[in-house]
Amino acid sequence: MLEPDYCRARLLEIGVGRRFWQSNPSPKNAHTFYERVIQPLRRLQRRGIVEKLQEITATDDRTPIAVEIIGQVDLTKVSKQ
Repeated sequence: MLEPDYCRARLLEIGVGRRFWQSNPSPKNAHTFYERVIQPLRRLQRRGIVEKLQEITATDDRTPIAVEIIGQVDLTKVSKQ
């Protein structure tokens, strides 16, 4: 079975104005959140589509539990790549 394109899913959410994502507090959910939200947003940032992210971590862990786009989003770069 092919893995879904999480970057495309995040782009669709950004396109309708979503700029904040939050994980449930369990370790299993945090890992899934990291793979499905954090990593794709970091890829979009490296590609220049998302200017700046703010990752929020729990006080007792380094795993991000929330992320917010705080910079500009340039969706015109999506069609160029």
